[in-house]
Amino acid sequence: MGIATDTTTEGNGTAVALILLVIAVLYLGYAALKRHGFRPRRVETALSGQQLRQVFKKKIAGKGWSVADDGNPMIARSPEFDRVRQGISLEISEADGRTVGELAAILHKKKLFGDTAKAYSLRWRMNAFLAQVRRLDSTAKVRG
Repeated sequence: MGIATDTTTEGNGTAVALILLVIAVLYLGYAALKRHGFRPRRVETALSGQQLRQVFKKKIAGKGWSVADDGNPMIARSPEFDRVRQGISLEISEADGRTVGELAAILHKKKLFGDTAKAYSLRWRMNAFLAQVRRLDSTAKVRG
């Protein structure tokens, strides 16, 4: 008669390691996706600087946020809920007869493992601003 071997524990260990690897890859991928969503953007448009400022106030500073600095750069900040404060800036300049707006997330809190807290909020606001600029000016070019 042969000696019985138990391969169940080896199979369970491999399955657990594979599951942990999948979770780690998904977490890192999701964190990278969130960071990519609020990367700095540059928009070149035929809209005036004043029109860009109005779109910024409506799409970024609205819905609970407020304008903290009305200069150049213009800065909007979130209220401080759960000790997490966020901010987005818009710097306006002129180049080749077009208005250039540089949009960037300037305040964002990182979690324990370097993931950004409430990144979806930054992404939604920045994308809403860019979408409104594109609606108002079909020749607008967005980079970043």
